[in-house]
This record gives sequence, C-alpha cells and structure tokens, in this order.
Amino acid sequence: MKKVIFLIIIIVLPLLMIAQETEKPKFGINFSGFIRNDVIYNTRQVVSARGENDIFVAPDPIILDKEGNDINDVSNFNIISFTTRLRTKITGPDAFGAKTSGLIEADFLGSTSASKFDLRLRHAIVKLDWKKGHLMMGQYWHPMFVTDCYPKTLSFGAGITFNPFGRNPQVRYTYNFTEKFTVAAAVMSQGQFRSKGNIYSQQNSGIPEANIHIQYKSDFITVGAQFDYQILKPRIVTDSNYTTNTTVSSMSYLAYVKFNLKPLTVKLYGVYGQSNDNMIMMGGYAIKDRIYTPEEVNKNFVEYTPYNTVSGWLDLETTGKKVQFGLFFGYSKNMGAADSVITSSYTGRWDNVNALMRVAPRVIVKSNKFKVGFEIEYSTADYATQKVDVNGMAITDSDIGGIDKNGNVTNFTTANNIKFLLSVAYVF
Repeated sequence: MKKVIFLIIIIVLPLLMIAQETEKPKFGINFSGFIRNDVIYNTRQVVSARGENDIFVAPDPIILDKEGNDINDVSNFNIISFTTRLRTKITGPDAFGAKTSGLIEADFLGSTSASKFDLRLRHAIVKLDWKKGHLMMGQYWHPMFVTDCYPKTLSFGAGITFNPFGRNPQVRYTYNFTEKFTVAAAVMSQGQFRSKGNIYSQQNSGIPEANIHIQYKSDFITVGAQFDYQILKPRIVTDSNYTTNTTVSSMSYLAYVKFNLKPLTVKLYGVYGQSNDNMIMMGGYAIKDRIYTPEEVNKNFVEYTPYNTVSGWLDLETTGKKVQFGLFFGYSKNMGAADSVITSSYTGRWDNVNALMRVAPRVIVKSNKFKVGFEIEYSTADYATQKVDVNGMAITDSDIGGIDKNGNVTNFTTANNIKFLLSVAYVF
C-alpha cells in the first residue's frame, strides 16, 4: 500500500508543478467603494457646489435688509447621502509589452445642481504600465490635485477652494528615472469642471491644457513641483458680429511636500496661479482697460488679462489605526491683475473677495469597515464693500465697489461660518 501511495505522489507531484508553472494570471473586475451619510449644520447661508450645503465652498456675503439685518445670517441643517461611491478596477492581459488595467468610478452628485442625486462619472481611465513608465488615458484627477499629497479633510472636497479640485479628460505619461524620482507630462481638455463664462472657451482655443510634474518620493518624504499652462478663447464672435481670435493665457506654479512621521503625517501645499476657477478656486480674467482704436471699438474687439491668486494649505493627521485626529488650515488671496481692467467684465470666481480662510479640526474613529467622523470648519470670506464718507459718498474712485483698477479688493467686510459635520461611512 505504501508503494502505491509513493507511486501516486511521484506521478501527480510533477503534474501539479507543471500546472502551477503554466497557470495563467488572474484577470477580472474588482468592486469597491463606500456608503456615506453626512449630517451637516451651518451657522449661516453658504455657497455650496450642489446647493445642499454639504460640499461647502464659502460663506455667503453680509447683505443687509431695510432694517439693517443680515439676510444671510440664517442657519441651515441637512442630511445627505449622495457622496456614496462605487469603484470598479479592471485587470486584463498584457498589451504592447505593458501590463494593462482600467478604472471606472461613479457617485450620485450629478454634474450640476440641476442633476444632483443622479449618477455621475468620476473616473474612467485605462493604463499601460511598463518597467520604466506608464501611460494613462481618460478622465482622472487634474494633475494639480496631487493624489500623493492632498488634505484628508472629513468634509467632501479635500480642502476645496484652497486645493485644486477637478477631473479632466487627459493623456498623461509618467517616466520613472529611478524608483524615487519621476517626471510626468499631461495634456488635457475640460470635462465636467469648466471655466466660467463660455464653457467651451478652452475647447475653442484649439490648444490643450499642458502640465509638467516632477516628484521625489521615499518612505519618509514626498516632494514635488508643477507648471501648468492653459489658453482660453472667451468668444469667437464679437457683439458687433465680427469674428475674433483673441485669447487669454494663464500659468500656474505649485510645490508641495509631505512628511511621513511615525505619529503624524504633515502635508504642505502652495500654488501661484491664474484662471483656475475651473478647479473651484479663486481666479479668472477680465477685459483690459486700455485705449482701443476706433476700429476696435467699432468691431467691439477687446483684450483680456488674467487675475493672479495665491493659495496654500497645511494638513496634519495622526497615524493611529483606530482613532485619527487631524487639522486643516487653508488660505487664498486675490492678487489682482498685472494690467488695469474693467472690473465689471470679470469672468471667474471671487473677484469681489480679498481672501478666503478656513480652519478645520477633525476626529475619525474606525471599526473594521465602519468609519465615524466629526469635523468643525471655521471659514471666512472678505467681501468687497464700498468705502464711503460721512455723507454716504465714495471717498475715491478706486474705492467704488471696494475694488481698485487692477482688481485688488481695497475695502472689505468679513463674513464667517461655522460648519459642524458628522459623517458615517461603510467601506467595502
């Protein structure tokens, strides 16, 4: 009997080894995501991306009624589930000598306030991975939203208004010079996140947005820098029915650093940019206030100039497995334009705001697949106000509307809001 068993082992074992050696890689689809519910309370009326006050952007300005009461000094409460998300990762056989993969991700935010609660495409990409680099094509995070260094705020939006937030159809190639040093180049168009004004202004320019990204990443530190360039064509025909090829060019520079410490993760990010309103940031452009020729006036030709803005944030987070504490601080400043502008022609976000600020402490408790978090956001917005004398008259021309000839806010009143957020998520 023992000889028979030994003989079977001798025959079967090599067959098993051959089968193991020739076993094909496993390909397929992997589903993940989370079910999330947010309970929100704001102390005043606010600007929010979908009008439900969950995706908080900034407090509304102080507007007085006939008796001097602030119309927007009204609190609001809501419970929201539309940030619930479904993600599908796809793996398949090699192609062109590269490993292939795909990603499809959706939530229920809709593309606009009119379509909120509808299914919305977030990401849809394919990737080809070679030994020294990879090519990605499809809709994904804008490169200025750095997936290796972004705020882990509990509030949806990851530091929105201070950190670039947007997803763009793009082609991006990343080359690994070493295991730690990479350079990436991307060209993009505007998808769901578009510039204010003519939503086809980037498309009509005929030139894709371009981005260069360098990064060094180790176990201890991640540091990087980017340069981004885009061209917009605000209109293709003037009000006098003449074709026009006038464009406005914008550039952005950013740098970031992330420290992975044992008890704490520290992230710091700063950007000096122009016309980044398509990423829900302060910025835009206006018509230059210069002397136009009679022909230009007759044909209604104009020239544009971008506004400059600076934005930065700091995010701290403990690294506990069950309980995590965090603190976010963000600040954005309107730097105005390099040229004199017609301020009433501004196209973008927050030309009437001197600065935005936010401080948000948080705590998150995890238990297996459940995550419960609480966060308090204190936010301010410095809205332009007209400076007047004792007779109620504007003191100088530059103070009319509280904005000077270069678009700088010269006089402002600060509106503030406190947002309380309780969030419960089941991750799968």
